[in-house]
Amino acid sequence: MISARELPHLGPLRLPEDSPVPALLRRIGLAAALIVFVAVILWWDRDGLRDNAHDGRPLGFVDVFYFTVVSLTTVGYGDITPVTDEARLINAVLLTPIRVFLWALFLGTAYELTLLRLRFREDWQMKDLHDRLHDHVIVCGYGVKGCSIVDELIAHGQPRDQIVAIDTSEEAVAEAVRAGIVGLRGDASRESLLRAAAVEKAAAVMAAPNRDDACVLICLTVRSLAPSVQLIAAAREEENVKLLYGAGADLVVTPSVSGGRLMAAAVRQRAVPHVLEDILSFGHGLAMAERIVRPEEGGRLVSELPGLDGVLVIGVLRGREHVSFTQLGSVPLQAGDAVVYLSNDTAGVHHAWRR
Repeated sequence: MISARELPHLGPLRLPEDSPVPALLRRIGLAAALIVFVAVILWWDRDGLRDNAHDGRPLGFVDVFYFTVVSLTTVGYGDITPVTDEARLINAVLLTPIRVFLWALFLGTAYELTLLRLRFREDWQMKDLHDRLHDHVIVCGYGVKGCSIVDELIAHGQPRDQIVAIDTSEEAVAEAVRAGIVGLRGDASRESLLRAAAVEKAAAVMAAPNRDDACVLICLTVRSLAPSVQLIAAAREEENVKLLYGAGADLVVTPSVSGGRLMAAAVRQRAVPHVLEDILSFGHGLAMAERIVRPEEGGRLVSELPGLDGVLVIGVLRGREHVSFTQLGSVPLQAGDAVVYLSNDTAGVHHAWRR
């Protein structure tokens, strides 16, 4: 497995595009056809050539083909030379432009071979990435929200080499790689890219692109490939929350709305925004934690749950329904309920995104 310190040396990974092999084969075929074409022309005018190494011996096709190759590659040993006007004219008018074209073709072939080598390297890296990813988190969109998501994931103990950031921006992906996480460049709504990120083995997918329509497409694609993965989406507009839930998101967060409410609270309440910011920042002071009610604990009240003595329970989530704060002391719990409480023990916080 590649360590987190080695990840930045990999550079941003891109999903391999079309294979350069067909173009490489076409170039080789064209070069071979040109050589055969010139050899046929020179064979037709072979009487204008002289073999200085074997004076008086008639030239065979192998000799003509040899002369064609050394002439087109500009090697020119001088053992076979054109001696008639017609042969020299063919060499000057026909072979010279073909010779230049072949050199350009050889340079292009060398470039294709370099691309092929890079393709093999990219394929190996993508396969290695797919094999070692397990219970990882995929962050679709590495902008301001994406960076904050990654910072919180790392603060919660998620290994850097088990975080994959996907973005269409080369600069954003390079920044993700410099942060020590895996960076993939491309459209996160593409099935091939999500498969390369091993979405079927992921613990959670965070969809945080710059547009809500792109977020909907990402959610639809992720849900079709990994029906059971936890999918959390960010909505820029509150009216698109229902669309994202309909696209398969398990939770939709509206950062702009939440931020607006926090800013509005700061107008009349000086301390409340600071306390909320402290609670939302994991690893500093208070933190919100949750405890899942086990089957044998069903029917108990919040106050009867072991391990919650002396903590402030602030909510219970049952599916997508919230139990109001005023009812916490009287509503019997059910298996699977998530009890949310305030804690200063960040090491004991349960991470719901880990499966």
